[in-house]
Amino acid sequence: MTDLRTIQMLHAANIIAEDEIDASVEAFLQGVVAEPYRFRSGHRVNLVKAVRSHPGAQEFVGRANVGTSLKRPFVRAAILQARPLKE
Repeated sequence: MTDLRTIQMLHAANIIAEDEIDASVEAFLQGVVAEPYRFRSGHRVNLVKAVRSHPGAQEFVGRANVGTSLKRPFVRAAILQARPLKE
């Protein structure tokens, strides 16, 4: 079932922890995106879809000449705005 709240809203409600968000960003940047990313709360999000749905993230991630340190905040923004599924 789709949760209408974003990852950011779930984080603000203390349902998803900061370290989980950081880990999801790192998973995307390291290319570990074969399956939906699962949070301890049971929420899951397709990281690739989240980044593709965010215009800024999509643009920066697609650039070969942009380093990871510049991509990270855009990927994080995309994940925070994603609407996860709840198991």
